[in-house]
Amino acid sequence: MPTLSLLDHEWIPVRHFNGQISKIKPSQLIDETISDLAYFRPDFQGAAYQFLIGLLQTACYPKNNDEWLDYWDEGIPQSQLDKAFEQIKPAMQFGATKPAFMQDFTPLNGNKVPISGLLVEAPGENALKRNTDHFIKRDFVKAICPHCAVMALFTLQTNAPAGGQGHRVSLRGGGPITTLIMPELNSPTPLWKKLWLNVVPLNDDEKPQRYDETVFPWLNKTITSEPPKNLSVYPEQANFCQAFWGMPRRIELDFDNITQGNCDLCGEESSELISHYQTKNYGVQYQNWRHPLSPYRTDSKTGAPIAIKGQPGGLIYRDWLGMVTTNDDNQPAQVVNVHDYRDLESTEEYHLWCFGYDFDNMKARCWYEHNFPVYPIFADPDSDIKELIALALEFSKDTLPILRKALASINKQSSSVDIAYWKETEIPFYEFVKQLIDEKDNPNGRFHLLLGWTNTLLTYITQIYDKAAFSDPDQQMINSEKISAREKLLKDFKKLKNIKKIKNNKPS
Repeated sequence: MPTLSLLDHEWIPVRHFNGQISKIKPSQLIDETISDLAYFRPDFQGAAYQFLIGLLQTACYPKNNDEWLDYWDEGIPQSQLDKAFEQIKPAMQFGATKPAFMQDFTPLNGNKVPISGLLVEAPGENALKRNTDHFIKRDFVKAICPHCAVMALFTLQTNAPAGGQGHRVSLRGGGPITTLIMPELNSPTPLWKKLWLNVVPLNDDEKPQRYDETVFPWLNKTITSEPPKNLSVYPEQANFCQAFWGMPRRIELDFDNITQGNCDLCGEESSELISHYQTKNYGVQYQNWRHPLSPYRTDSKTGAPIAIKGQPGGLIYRDWLGMVTTNDDNQPAQVVNVHDYRDLESTEEYHLWCFGYDFDNMKARCWYEHNFPVYPIFADPDSDIKELIALALEFSKDTLPILRKALASINKQSSSVDIAYWKETEIPFYEFVKQLIDEKDNPNGRFHLLLGWTNTLLTYITQIYDKAAFSDPDQQMINSEKISAREKLLKDFKKLKNIKKIKNNKPS
């Protein structure tokens, strides 16, 4: 297979404002007629955003916020983008000739596995041996085209979960949540602006001094992590931009046995279908990195940053504040902090697009996406809105166990109660937040809004309880246990410590 230049070849599917789908090379991303990427898999869509953001961040970064704003207002000149991408062209070659994009610099003599193994939801090697691939079957993807192989490879390296002994997780750990600043939903914003919103200025220590293996690890021999040394790569040993190009897995695609036919992923015809690759364990082991597109929490024992991961049920408004503001437990993605202090028009609205896999060790359980609002007032150090919202969220968290306990006492508990609670109170919660912001200068109004939120939750849990306890048409009598459980629910609710906190917010 001839080498595919990822900067010179048109391989990235995009959607134009007129609905047309086409393929572009990265330097065409500033075309104002392009509205979005057009990948057929949501994980590829999210990965492709990170790929293009990574290209801009690595080769065309702004030096400061003023320069960022100049590009935002005036656009990125085509000549400047072409010149910037020319610098990194040697790292963006994909094929059998080394160095090759996201593949190990050294020829591998590892295990040859089906190409479907690049897809994070595919059954692993042990599952195939033990015949435990019950839900996602083997052989559902046998051969894929080079365009899909590039994005599958990047998606795996970016999200890599635990993969067995020595098969390292991604630079952010297995299944990290990615959070991107995006313009108002359904607004006619060109793709390049959606990408540029997630590029941050680089200082002298962060900008690449040269485009070598400190940025793109596949340009030289892999820093492997075999025992007993178990070597790790720390941020101090590489460039800031390697965060976008982490390569924890040692992979070499088999370009010697390509075939012709239709790609099992995109369906397009290709004469260069790839069906296998080799892999070897003990690739790069990353430690203490902070990716600019992910929120983090701090390990209470070691103080190390830990990227927030996907979880069952996906992201809900309980997680929202930690994604958009800093608190004692979580820090939002760097791009969120930078966005808060950009001098963008106050009439423009933005949101946080959050996505990622929920992994159970090596198995992908689900892919989740969620949109959270972003409010400029969070950047105001004199505002106590964040504290008031945190109080309301704390009350939401404390209320759910009361409902669970009441339902359990009448044998009506269900695993779906938690998910339903957060989903069904989400819209009222954001309505409350908007009203709270509108009343930011009215302490008395805010007190009534906080009490209103507690009443909203009380109404919800009593309705859920009443439906579970009293809606059985075959039940002739309402037993005293159910009445007692309802009374206990009301008493427990009134005893919540945050009720007192809210009442303490009442203006004198």
